[in-house]
Amino acid sequence: MNPYNKYQEQTSPSWTRIDMLLALYDGAVDRCEQALSALAGGDTVAAKARLVKARLIVMGLASGVVADGDPVTTDILRLFEFCLHQLEKGGEADMRSALNVLRILREGFQKIRPEAVELERRGAIPPINTQTTLQAMA
Repeated sequence: MNPYNKYQEQTSPSWTRIDMLLALYDGAVDRCEQALSALAGGDTVAAKARLVKARLIVMGLASGVVADGDPVTTDILRLFEFCLHQLEKGGEADMRSALNVLRILREGFQKIRPEAVELERRGAIPPINTQTTLQAMA
């Protein structure tokens, strides 16, 4: 076997879909917290920059939800829409409202993580294409 290919196999991340989802929620929550901190320090420019990043992550999360008319997916999309609206307003109370929703959603996905990992390992949920994921994250 080619040593370079072997190296690539060893160093490629073995993220599951749920781990990727949780990391995205962590990123959105972190950016919101940074924006609140910047706002508290009077740095509105930094706060707006963090809010833009938080909104981009939330839009990414929303883009992964299939709008198939299922009440659960419809409600999740509405929650994302609420978060985006609150983050766009950019006030402290607005940010806290969005942050609360994001934390609750993340907590829910964290609770189902063991089951999701098992389903992915059994092949019931297709694994992430690591190469495509790494290219998208670059």
